[in-house]
Amino acid sequence: MNNDTRLSVAAHILALLSFAGKEYRSSDLLARSVNTNAVVVRRLTGQLKKAGLVDVRRGVGGTTLNRKPEEITLLDVYKAVVPHPKAAPFYLHQNPCCDCYIGRNIHDALAAPFARVNKAMEESLANTTIAEIAEFIRKREFKE
Repeated sequence: MNNDTRLSVAAHILALLSFAGKEYRSSDLLARSVNTNAVVVRRLTGQLKKAGLVDVRRGVGGTTLNRKPEEITLLDVYKAVVPHPKAAPFYLHQNPCCDCYIGRNIHDALAAPFARVNKAMEESLANTTIAEIAEFIRKREFKE
């Protein structure tokens, strides 16, 4: 099992872009801030563009926010960068053994608790904006 960092990296990119206003920032600059390869940044910004969260100009153009930071929630970001089959952090494993009494019943036993956790996660992400993340950073970094 891997830890999926796409949400945190995408939030990092969007927070940085929120400080840039309407100016475009290069994938190299974004990659340096994230401390990753520019290819990773370009892949994520492509997904963010497809979701309407950023505008990307190819070549030396760079990336800028397509919406106000107050209008972008972490749930928007999550839905943009996490593939659909993994759209919930807790999902059921495939093909448990039907000959086993645990295997026959495990999906039904876990469905409701997993659904509650996934719903709570989505509600929490929906209540946090990129503007709030940027404000946290601004206050901490600039001691406002």
